[in-house]
Amino acid sequence: MTYDTPLNPLYAPFAEAARARRVPFHVSTTRRGCFLHLHLTDGPTLELGDDGVGGAAATKPGGTTGFTLQRTLPGGHVNRIYDSTPTGPHHANGTNPAPLLAVLDRFLPPPPAPKAPRKARHSLLRSLLRFP
Repeated sequence: MTYDTPLNPLYAPFAEAARARRVPFHVSTTRRGCFLHLHLTDGPTLELGDDGVGGAAATKPGGTTGFTLQRTLPGGHVNRIYDSTPTGPHHANGTNPAPLLAVLDRFLPPPPAPKAPRKARHSLLRSLLRFP
Protein backbone atom coordinates (compact mmCIF):
# COMPACT_ATOMS: atom_id res chain seq x y z
CA MET A 1 0.00 0.00 0.00
CA THR A 2 1.35 3.44 -0.86
CA TYR A 3 0.38 6.80 0.52
CA ASP A 4 0.68 10.13 -1.27
CA THR A 5 2.48 12.12 1.40
CA PRO A 6 3.29 15.71 0.44
CA LEU A 7 7.00 16.34 0.40
CA ASN A 8 8.36 19.09 2.64
CA PRO A 9 9.17 22.11 0.41
CA LEU A 10 12.72 22.18 1.80
CA TYR A 11 13.31 18.81 0.12
CA ALA A 12 12.05 19.91 -3.31
CA PRO A 13 15.51 20.86 -4.72
CA PHE A 14 16.87 17.42 -3.78
CA ALA A 15 13.91 15.56 -5.26
CA GLU A 16 14.19 17.63 -8.45
CA ALA A 17 17.93 16.88 -8.69
CA ALA A 18 17.14 13.16 -8.39
CA ARG A 19 14.40 13.37 -11.01
CA ALA A 20 16.65 15.30 -13.40
CA ARG A 21 19.35 12.63 -13.06
CA ARG A 22 16.77 9.82 -13.26
CA VAL A 23 17.65 8.48 -9.81
CA PRO A 24 14.79 6.57 -8.16
CA PHE A 25 13.89 7.69 -4.65
CA HIS A 26 11.29 7.22 -1.95
CA VAL A 27 10.29 8.82 1.35
CA SER A 28 10.33 6.76 4.53
CA THR A 29 9.37 7.56 8.08
CA THR A 30 10.80 6.36 11.37
CA ARG A 31 10.39 7.44 14.97
CA ARG A 32 13.21 9.94 14.54
CA GLY A 33 11.81 11.58 11.41
CA CYS A 34 11.30 11.27 7.69
CA PHE A 35 13.99 10.62 5.11
CA LEU A 36 14.45 10.89 1.37
CA HIS A 37 16.22 7.75 0.08
CA LEU A 38 18.04 8.01 -3.26
CA HIS A 39 18.84 4.64 -4.87
CA LEU A 40 22.03 4.93 -6.92
CA THR A 41 22.58 2.64 -9.90
CA ASP A 42 25.94 1.36 -8.63
CA GLY A 43 24.39 -0.03 -5.42
CA PRO A 44 24.67 2.50 -2.56
CA THR A 45 21.76 4.39 -1.08
CA LEU A 46 21.90 8.06 -0.06
CA GLU A 47 19.69 8.95 2.90
CA LEU A 48 18.79 12.63 3.24
CA GLY A 49 17.14 13.67 6.48
CA ASP A 50 17.02 16.53 8.91
CA ASP A 51 17.25 17.04 12.64
CA GLY A 52 13.92 15.28 13.19
CA VAL A 53 11.95 18.45 13.85
CA GLY A 54 10.55 19.00 10.35
CA GLY A 55 11.13 15.81 8.37
CA ALA A 56 10.80 15.11 4.67
CA ALA A 57 7.03 14.61 4.91
CA ALA A 58 6.31 17.42 7.38
CA THR A 59 3.66 19.86 6.24
CA LYS A 60 5.03 22.68 8.44
CA PRO A 61 8.80 22.80 7.82
CA GLY A 62 9.45 25.76 10.13
CA GLY A 63 11.18 23.64 12.79
CA THR A 64 13.88 22.16 10.55
CA THR A 65 17.32 23.54 11.42
CA GLY A 66 19.64 21.45 9.23
CA PHE A 67 20.12 18.42 6.98
CA THR A 68 22.02 15.16 7.27
CA LEU A 69 23.25 13.01 4.39
CA GLN A 70 24.61 9.52 4.74
CA ARG A 71 25.60 6.87 2.23
CA THR A 72 24.87 3.21 2.88
CA LEU A 73 26.94 0.76 0.83
CA PRO A 74 25.48 -2.60 -0.30
CA GLY A 75 27.47 -4.40 2.44
CA GLY A 76 25.80 -2.27 5.13
CA HIS A 77 28.69 0.14 5.81
CA VAL A 78 27.35 3.64 6.56
CA ASN A 79 29.27 6.88 5.89
CA ARG A 80 28.01 10.17 7.26
CA ILE A 81 28.77 12.66 4.49
CA TYR A 82 27.08 15.91 5.48
CA ASP A 83 25.54 17.28 8.66
CA SER A 84 24.26 20.85 8.93
CA THR A 85 22.18 20.29 12.08
CA PRO A 86 23.11 22.47 15.08
CA THR A 87 25.64 19.89 16.34
CA GLY A 88 27.08 18.97 12.92
CA PRO A 89 30.32 20.16 11.30
CA HIS A 90 28.43 22.06 8.56
CA HIS A 91 26.02 23.75 11.02
CA ALA A 92 26.69 27.21 9.55
CA ASN A 93 24.88 26.11 6.36
CA GLY A 94 21.62 25.33 8.19
CA THR A 95 18.81 24.61 5.73
CA ASN A 96 20.52 26.28 2.76
CA PRO A 97 20.18 23.67 -0.02
CA ALA A 98 23.09 24.91 -2.19
CA PRO A 99 25.97 23.32 -0.19
CA LEU A 100 24.13 20.02 0.11
CA LEU A 101 23.28 20.02 -3.61
CA ALA A 102 27.01 20.48 -4.32
CA VAL A 103 27.78 17.45 -2.15
CA LEU A 104 25.00 15.41 -3.79
CA ASP A 105 26.39 16.30 -7.20
CA ARG A 106 29.50 14.23 -6.41
CA PHE A 107 27.43 11.09 -5.85
CA LEU A 108 24.64 11.36 -8.41
CA PRO A 109 25.17 10.08 -11.96
CA PRO A 110 25.70 12.69 -14.68
CA PRO A 111 22.57 14.15 -16.20
CA PRO A 112 21.35 12.39 -19.33
CA ALA A 113 22.49 13.87 -22.62
CA PRO A 114 19.89 16.04 -24.34
CA LYS A 115 18.06 14.39 -27.20
CA ALA A 116 19.09 15.38 -30.70
CA PRO A 117 16.54 17.58 -32.46
CA ARG A 118 14.25 15.69 -34.80
CA LYS A 119 14.74 16.18 -38.48
CA ALA A 120 11.93 17.40 -40.63
CA ARG A 121 9.94 14.43 -41.84
CA HIS A 122 7.82 16.07 -44.51
CA SER A 123 10.15 14.83 -47.27
CA LEU A 124 9.81 11.26 -46.00
CA LEU A 125 6.04 11.49 -46.11
CA ARG A 126 6.19 13.03 -49.56
CA SER A 127 8.43 10.22 -50.88
CA LEU A 128 6.22 7.54 -49.33
CA LEU A 129 3.12 9.01 -50.90
CA ARG A 130 5.03 9.78 -54.14
CA PHE A 131 3.98 13.33 -54.55
CA PRO A 132 5.86 15.24 -57.25
